[in-house]
Parts: sequence; structure tokens; C-alpha cells
Amino acid sequence: MAGVPKLMTEQETRALVKAALADPNVDLAVPLGVSLAFREGLRTTVLATLTRGDCHPAVGDVPGTLTYGDGDQVRVATLSPESELILSAYLER
Repeated sequence: MAGVPKLMTEQETRALVKAALADPNVDLAVPLGVSLAFREGLRTTVLATLTRGDCHPAVGDVPGTLTYGDGDQVRVATLSPESELILSAYLER
């Protein structure tokens, strides 16, 4: 019987982002989609509309946020440190 799937730890996330920055062939879209879906509860369709200006990095004790369109509404999601790290690298490309 297969074990329960788990999300990457912060250390594993950092290792993935380092690898992605060193090798442009590493695709961050899938791990980012999984992280946003399971950590922040967002639909994977959010990724299709993201731009660099949608991500607002953490400052001090204030967590990073992601602004995204949901139909005719604008929503804001608080980002986990792992999602913020992957999103930042994803948008840098």
C-alpha cells in the first residue's frame, strides 16, 4: 500500500529552487501548482493568469501574498514560505 503523499519541506523546496535556478530545464510549474493547491487551497487555474506583479514578497513578520483574479473578483491569498519561494523563482523565468 502506498504511503500518504506529503508536501516538500522547506529544505527540499530550497534544494528544488536552487536546482531550477542552475538548470533552466527544471520546470517549476508542477511543484508550484501542487504547493499553491495544497498549502494555500488555490485552484491550479490560478497559475495560468499570474504575472510578476501579482506576487508580493514577505516583509519582516508579514507573510507574502498572491493577488489573483477569480472571475470578476480580485482575491488575495497569504503564501506559505515554501510557495513564496517557488513562486518567486517561477516568475523570475
